[in-house]
Amino acid sequence: KLLDITLDFTESLINNKPQDIKLEAQCKCTYNGKQMSLGEGDIWGLPRRIPFRQTFVDVTNSSVCFFGVVTNVINYGNAQVGAYSNNNQNQQWWIYLLRLKAGTQGLVEIEEISRNGTQANFVTLPQDITPDRIFEIPLLEEDKSTREEMISIAAKYWDGCQKGIRPEAVPLHPDARRIELGSFLTDAQNFQSSVRGAYQQPEFYWDVVKRRYPIVDVDRGIVVSIVTMLSKHDEFDMPSGYVTDLFKIENGLIKYI
Repeated sequence: KLLDITLDFTESLINNKPQDIKLEAQCKCTYNGKQMSLGEGDIWGLPRRIPFRQTFVDVTNSSVCFFGVVTNVINYGNAQVGAYSNNNQNQQWWIYLLRLKAGTQGLVEIEEISRNGTQANFVTLPQDITPDRIFEIPLLEEDKSTREEMISIAAKYWDGCQKGIRPEAVPLHPDARRIELGSFLTDAQNFQSSVRGAYQQPEFYWDVVKRRYPIVDVDRGIVVSIVTMLSKHDEFDMPSGYVTDLFKIENGLIKYI
């Protein structure tokens, strides 16, 4: 049912028909942290495609998190047709998160977060992002943690970001790597630090508040966390942010972020 609801939503987004989505009377809709009516965010409009999609479900919370890339560029073979051509500055690529919470008669919460494009030093463009299937692989029974343990493990990652615990205390797998906006940020072309080494950098220092864990999937070792990160180092020009992280946890250790 949750997967059906998610597909109905993404099809409505593609067709710019928010009126087709079933909402309960008091449904709360937010876009980039601001409360507004569904369909008012700039992610909506025609035409739309969602070439990158990956969905995570938590039946305990009746919740879904959908990761995607949304674009108004419509391709047919090598030609881009319609209102948007190769030279049109209105071409847009949004990195997109959708969180849904279902009630008995429709959706009770809709949270959309988008970012238009990427940022400096990131080598992967939004249109080149592809799903990482490691997040979909089930764990062996002996590699699983409990729901409570998984939330605690993800929380320690944020504690490390706050410099509240030593880097060695963050439960990282030896294969751990961090991906942001589709680009590897550990031992990578433009980011030489290891995943633990990042905690030793002075700019890797935040207050991490309003922590939430809407998706916990014990069978696949998945935790989705949404937080607000408040910068503690203005001299590094690191703006505060509304951030979603997806964790793969195996043997009690964070393997992918």
